[in-house]
This record gives sequence, C-alpha cells and structure tokens, in this order.
Amino acid sequence: MADWQKLVRKHQSDVLEPGEELVATLLAAPNGAIKAAAIAGGVGGVLGSAGTTAGMRAGGAKAQASQVATQDGQTFAGTFPITYVLLTITNQRFLVFSRASATLKKPEQLIAAYPKEVLVGAATKKGFMNRKLTLSFADGSELVLDGGMAQPFDKFEKAATAA
Repeated sequence: MADWQKLVRKHQSDVLEPGEELVATLLAAPNGAIKAAAIAGGVGGVLGSAGTTAGMRAGGAKAQASQVATQDGQTFAGTFPITYVLLTITNQRFLVFSRASATLKKPEQLIAAYPKEVLVGAATKKGFMNRKLTLSFADGSELVLDGGMAQPFDKFEKAATAA
C-alpha cells in the first residue's frame, strides 16, 4: 500500500501550518468515475494504448460532469470540488488536493481547506472494483465519492469521526 501522506509531505509541505500533522490520507474520484473509466478504457483498448487512455479520460469526465450537475452550491457537499483528489485529515484541518488524473497520485495543488470540524464522518462500502466513500459534513450534507481499493480506509474513517 502506497504512503499517500508521504506524497503530501513531499509535494505540498508548504501548505501545512506550523504544528500541523498529517493524520490520514486517501485518494478519491468522482462517484462512478472508476467504473466508467474502466468500461470506456476497455472499449477504447481495442484501438490500442492511446484508445485506452482516451477512453479512461472520457469515462472519468462523464462521471465527474454528472456528479457536478447534482450539486446545490449551498452545502459543504454541494460546493465540494468534484475531481480526482487526495483527501487529507490533519490535526487541524481537512484538506483537498487536486490530482491530474485517475492514474496520477501526486497532489498538484490545494483546492480546498476546511476546519477539521467540518468533516464529521466518513464511511466506506465495498463494491466490485472499488469502495464508495461517503463523507458526512457538519451541515448535515453528505457526498459519495469513489475510493478505489487498498487504502487505509479504517484509519481515515477513525480520523474523520474523532472530535
């Protein structure tokens, strides 16, 4: 299992505040992006590696656009950045870093930072090719994202519910 926190420390340490410590980190994608990318990538694979890459990108973009269209713009879930992200809980904040694509793990830039109290819970449900990650926010809103596989879900869930 990769150490996503190491990636944050290596590429984004400048956004951490003095005394801020990383507690848990996960990769996430728009709800449905992993399945859509796998299907589109498989169909595109008939054309070779370029087709696979293009298909995966198109499938992920379709899932992203679909989820963005349902956002209300008023709640935490309704304003959350829907893209390929690296979610990090620190001892002070809940940070959201963008990633270039489903396959790239490196956090590109900080796109959202919330006080730690905004995230009140996280739960995962096993699926066929991934886990659904449900984030619960202090205003009562919830957001479902794709969480991939083989990540420290238990550690993230525990950190999200810690007061």
